[in-house]
Amino acid sequence: MSPTKGSITSNYFRLSRPILAGIFSCVFLFLLGSYLLYQRYQIIRESVERDMINVMNRVEQNINSSLKDSYSVALSMGLLINDNGEIIGFEETAPSLLQQFPVIDAIQMVPGGVIQKVFPYEENKTVIGYDILTDSKTIDEALKAIETRKMYFAGPMPLKQGGTAVVGRLPVFKNNKFWGFSAVIIKLESLLEQAQLKELSGDKYIFQFSKENAVTKKEEFFLKNDLDIEYNISESIIFPDGDWEIYIGLKDPKSSFYEFIPLAFFILFIASWLGWMVFILFKQPARLQKLVNSQAGELANSELKFRTIFNQAAIGMVRVETATGRFLETNRRFRELSGYSDEELNSMDFRDVSHPSDVDNNTSLMRQLLDGEIHEYSLEKRLIQKGGNVVWITLSVSPLWKRGFSGNTHIATIEDITKRVAAQEELTHKEKRYRALVENGAEVVTIFSKEGWTLYSSPSVEKLSGYSETEIKSVNLQSLVYPDDLKIFQQQMQAAIQNPKRPIPGEPIRLMNKAGEWRWAESTITNLLDDPNIDGIVGNFRDISDKKEAEINLNRSYQTVMEQNRRLLNFSYIVSHNLRSHSSNIQAILSLYNTTILEDEKNNYIGLLSKVGGALNHTLNDLNEVVSISTNLDLTIEPLQINDFLDKTIDLLELQINEKGAIIKRDVPNEMMVKFNPAYLESVLLNFLTNAIRYREQKRKLVISIVGYKDTENWVLEIKDNGVGIDLERHGDKIFGLYKTFTQRPNSRGVGLFITRNQIEAMGGSVGVESKVGAGTVFKIHFK
Repeated sequence: MSPTKGSITSNYFRLSRPILAGIFSCVFLFLLGSYLLYQRYQIIRESVERDMINVMNRVEQNINSSLKDSYSVALSMGLLINDNGEIIGFEETAPSLLQQFPVIDAIQMVPGGVIQKVFPYEENKTVIGYDILTDSKTIDEALKAIETRKMYFAGPMPLKQGGTAVVGRLPVFKNNKFWGFSAVIIKLESLLEQAQLKELSGDKYIFQFSKENAVTKKEEFFLKNDLDIEYNISESIIFPDGDWEIYIGLKDPKSSFYEFIPLAFFILFIASWLGWMVFILFKQPARLQKLVNSQAGELANSELKFRTIFNQAAIGMVRVETATGRFLETNRRFRELSGYSDEELNSMDFRDVSHPSDVDNNTSLMRQLLDGEIHEYSLEKRLIQKGGNVVWITLSVSPLWKRGFSGNTHIATIEDITKRVAAQEELTHKEKRYRALVENGAEVVTIFSKEGWTLYSSPSVEKLSGYSETEIKSVNLQSLVYPDDLKIFQQQMQAAIQNPKRPIPGEPIRLMNKAGEWRWAESTITNLLDDPNIDGIVGNFRDISDKKEAEINLNRSYQTVMEQNRRLLNFSYIVSHNLRSHSSNIQAILSLYNTTILEDEKNNYIGLLSKVGGALNHTLNDLNEVVSISTNLDLTIEPLQINDFLDKTIDLLELQINEKGAIIKRDVPNEMMVKFNPAYLESVLLNFLTNAIRYREQKRKLVISIVGYKDTENWVLEIKDNGVGIDLERHGDKIFGLYKTFTQRPNSRGVGLFITRNQIEAMGGSVGVESKVGAGTVFKIHFK
């Protein structure tokens, strides 16, 4: 049974379609607006995160500067410890270091783990005698410094002398044995002031400073604020030298959200208005159909109603001659949209107001409509207004004849969609711009699987790795990581997998490019495996090779300067001691000379002055040679064959060898090549062989054994004799000291071994000794 006219069922069908269309239009526009609003929110959020990263970079630089200053102070204090383990010049050096590095609040010397010296003294004297290796609160972090043989910053911790501070302890080793610590104290407020947290926070950011408690293994926070890291937009940096972590977040993380509330209400209002207008629009055909089906007696009234609806419709409506496209009738809304009057439009067709690029498509569709191939059609096209402006419209065309019949007119509805098209174009433009930034930026953006296989990479990957976008997909990312850095990268990957959607920054690692070169890179990894649009792990890689190389070279130069300073300090002690001794002798002799009147005594004193002057001249020559070795930075270093130089040295000493009846045994392979200065190598070999002959045991035949071999990757030359030997228990720490002698031989001056060691160390090598009185001595030269 079909629905009767005016029945409830008939009314339901007439109303259901406009209501559904209105609801759908409202929901669609609201979702579209919400999506655009969300994209805007994401852009603002990313901008905030970039700003926080920049602020944290400054904080990291400031704190690293303080830590480097602390390391310099601790290292300088460590140089005050002589070979006997005695602390020399602490009271004179400590004040100048504190003045030079104001971030340091106190300095300690901690031999054997017990604090013995401290500066300033009055404020810190209560800690004298405190054993940090027996206190459960300090032992763990102290042992960590000893284990790593690196400076480690303990704390923040409460001090016995009051206050809270960070304690940096540098382990000191003498003869490869632990001596104790040289330590610096930085009060927590001094460290935070140096980091400029107050200046950088302003009224926008909030910081938090934390560290894992060595005893409870729980993270402790040291700043009194309400930073909720879990629910805030936050970033963090980790300082491995002290196992600290600094967080940054917004003071008001919801401030950026508040500004979107009015826009959300506006979008809801527009969506509701559009849904209502679509509802009104879709009700028009039902009303028209009602007019058509009305009784013949009401035709005039229906015609009047149709004209009213046609002319007052909220969208443009046009009646068009199908064969020619000429406008037969237009409503008010279309005339407003096109800018033409009714008289002007009556002499025009659709081609006159269409964009030239859209005419052919529109004409083809009208031809299909006229031929009965289609019954209606819709398309989006451009309409040219009278003033020349172009607007986008949706054109819906329906014939004014029943299906299966023919006719000559049709009706078209025109809706202005310029704003919607503009919004879509803007969205497309933003997407293209973002893609252009990703594909043309210096930073490499990759998407890879949990196993390390690349799913996508930006074109800049070729600049960093040398692989094309296609080639990199066949290379596992982990296979490009330097073996020593692989654990660091795997830990970063694991952290990212455990923290979805959270960017995990990593330490610099080395990656091999296609040419087989190692390049330094920084990376940030974000786990987006749960995001259906990504379905992978996003990695951002940035080439920092130039920066890293500069940092390595700077550190190498710093170590060289510190070594030169150490040698200069030792040399100054030697110069001061020896020259003072000679000057005292000269002064005493001159005093005696001036007090005597006897000519014989004066002549005797003149003779003594001559001897002292000769000794002084020897000393100056020795010191000059030491200075030459220590300051000569332009030495020629070349590959040298040890056997060639041994031949020359033995030939030079042939007369002494034959005279003493010495036996030379050699076991040095011909492939033993070392990088060394030729003059230094001649001097080293000559000195050791001469000493072996000079300090032979008179009661037995002298045998000198020379053996060359490899210890891991470096060459070692061993020179062994069966001479008088040296008592290492008494003189072991003085073997290579200047003017240190261990026999009663009259021609022993204690200069040769000192110069020899300096020559070897200047070439990057080292020398060791094994000896026993009456059995002989073995010198081992380790070449670089």
